[in-house]
Amino acid sequence: MINSKVHFPIFLFALTIVCLFSSCENKNKINSQSDPYNITLDKALSFNDKQQYDSAYFYFNKAKSLCTKEEKDKMVYPLIYMAGIEQIECDFSGSEATVTEALDLVSDQRYLPSLYNLLGIAYQEQYNFANALKYYNQCLKVTTDTSGRQVILNNIGYAYIDANKYPNAIAVLLPLSKEKSLRKDKKNYAKVLDNLGYTYFKTNDTQAFFYLDKALHIRDSLQDNYELIASNMHLSEYYLHSNPALANDFAQKALVAAQKVNSPDDKIEALKFLIQTSDSNPSKTLALQQIQLSDSIAKVRQIAKNQFAKIKYDSKMAIEQSQRYKKEKQGYLFLCIGIFIVSLVVYFIVRWRNQRKLQAETYKTETRIAKKLHDELANDVFNAMTYAETQNLQDSSIKETLVDNLENIYNRTRNISKENNEIETNEQYEMVLKELLSNYSNAQVNVIVNKINTIDWDKIKKESKIVVYRVLQELMVNMKKHSHCSLVVIRFEIHKNNLEISYSDNGIGCGELLNLKKGLQNAENRILAINGNINFESESNKGFKVKMVIPK
Repeated sequence: MINSKVHFPIFLFALTIVCLFSSCENKNKINSQSDPYNITLDKALSFNDKQQYDSAYFYFNKAKSLCTKEEKDKMVYPLIYMAGIEQIECDFSGSEATVTEALDLVSDQRYLPSLYNLLGIAYQEQYNFANALKYYNQCLKVTTDTSGRQVILNNIGYAYIDANKYPNAIAVLLPLSKEKSLRKDKKNYAKVLDNLGYTYFKTNDTQAFFYLDKALHIRDSLQDNYELIASNMHLSEYYLHSNPALANDFAQKALVAAQKVNSPDDKIEALKFLIQTSDSNPSKTLALQQIQLSDSIAKVRQIAKNQFAKIKYDSKMAIEQSQRYKKEKQGYLFLCIGIFIVSLVVYFIVRWRNQRKLQAETYKTETRIAKKLHDELANDVFNAMTYAETQNLQDSSIKETLVDNLENIYNRTRNISKENNEIETNEQYEMVLKELLSNYSNAQVNVIVNKINTIDWDKIKKESKIVVYRVLQELMVNMKKHSHCSLVVIRFEIHKNNLEISYSDNGIGCGELLNLKKGLQNAENRILAINGNINFESESNKGFKVKMVIPK
């Protein structure tokens, strides 16, 4: 490849972009130094300066992936460098795709000259000269500085040369070569002169040698081997038919310069001219060198293209995986929120039901107390009043009978009160529970309580103590009314984290367990309300057994 194209001086625009972002550093250096984007970008630029393009490409791509969707201009900056690296490795279709991606993101106008120029080069190298010229001209419209415009005009001129439109190239390059400001920039001035001389050569214009020779002398004075390749190559082509020996000499100089700058494309181009201007035997050797070098370059560049494609693919997959994980996390979060809401609803429903049950239980208790007062005490009080009105209270035996009746009424009133009053759950609880059970022990029924004093009642929850008291109370009432037993055994034990209570009597039992459970429904509901468990066991004439498991 003849090195007569001038790539847009990306480093100038890169400097502008860096300044754009470095303003943040002046405000907050600590944040800038710790920003993963800036750290990754610094690594990429360092590798790029060392011409370690594979590593530079990787970190530029990583820096881009660290940007959020809103940080579009921050994505464009590494994309410009990635497109440039792809062009260095001759992956022009890949560079086209990268620049197109950047153009879809860009909002800062300062990026546009670099992007349009890169896209023009990509199209030109793919022989799409119409699009190349289109984007060079767009680049020219958005480029304001003089040196930048001169570079783009030179690129436009060379695009016309590449497209064999030599008059168009001359129309662009000739006025450009006469600009005084360009002459101060010797390097770019020599490029324009060389391209103009080459165009005149292609049109058989005698002015060709003047411009080619002038460009060579300027480049010779600059001692720039990279630039000398193009001049020597053009002059070799210029003398190819008229003076093969001189053409060979210029081709040798081009090859030496290409070897010094390690430019494989230019080595191949120089070998081509050496083959054309050499004898048959040396030509064969040179041809073999050219073939080997071409194969080597093709292999290296294919590897580079594959590597760039893999880096992009891996990055894309990593982003997709990250987004997938993010969606999964959001899904789990919504699930947890849903579970929480459902749990809250269930909690309030259960609480509401328990309140309803409590209200129903309260109403039932009130009704039961009212019934007892009416059916038992009210009649006895009325009978006592009638007895007092109709009997001679001066008689000591009659008076004593009345007092006995009143004492009976008092005791029964006190028992009803004890059945429904507030239960002490403090350190007196064990004594209160013993008193409850002992009240049902008399000459007909012997109530035995085992291991009640082994229980550390201070470690039992208040709710559990109340349930134990009420359930045992209902069991004892049930025993007194229905069992006709002579012996009741109640045993207390701690097993793991539960309080276990077993009740058994030697009464008549019950053949229908369902009816028995209905009669003790309150006791069962109380146990289940605190996540406990209660089991009934009864058969006719075989007594009655209950086992309760209550959380501490």
